[in-house]
Amino acid sequence: MARDRKSGAARSPALSRGRILEVAGDLVRDGGAPVLSMRTLGARLGVTPMAIYRHYAGRDELLVALLDEEFGQVAWPELPEPGADRAVEVLLMLHRELAERPWVLDALTRGDLMAPSAASATDDVLGSLLAAGCTPEQAAHRYSAAWRLILGAAQLDARTAQAKRELKRPTVQETVRRDAAGNGLDALARCGSALADQRANFDIRTALVLIVYGAER
Repeated sequence: MARDRKSGAARSPALSRGRILEVAGDLVRDGGAPVLSMRTLGARLGVTPMAIYRHYAGRDELLVALLDEEFGQVAWPELPEPGADRAVEVLLMLHRELAERPWVLDALTRGDLMAPSAASATDDVLGSLLAAGCTPEQAAHRYSAAWRLILGAAQLDARTAQAKRELKRPTVQETVRRDAAGNGLDALARCGSALADQRANFDIRTALVLIVYGAER
């Protein structure tokens, strides 16, 4: 930390958008998006909330900037030519990145925020679906269904992992599947083992293929 030349007192680094983003990023990665507030961030930075408002109009603008910075760090894999296979690969990339960033899930499940830079991935998936022969309406429907799948799957996996770490008993789902035959739930009894396998190791690639290659009726 720098020191004032005249007084010798320690002083904080100059406040900047970059410094605010750095500390805000530490906050959300440690505690999730809900912990981020101008008051909490100001306390961490050693400034008043008003000092942060000089750089960001509000919490939402700051979250969008954080999301944009986070997506800018994503390394895209080698991809096939535009088409259905490419759409699946881009969607799988998004799922992997979300699974590694729980705080992003917190922010995105609000429903009204996104990283502007992530529009390139949306455009890529839609373009690939159009190249595969979808109409704009079909492309929008399949993209929306796939996005909801990967967002929900990543969130469910994160919450399930946390719950299982804390549980000292079988899950309710496991108990229901175990007792299915005795309760007259014949199909659940027959599929119970397969469901348990999917619960533990969800095959998201196959699920995305079903959506991307599916046909509306």
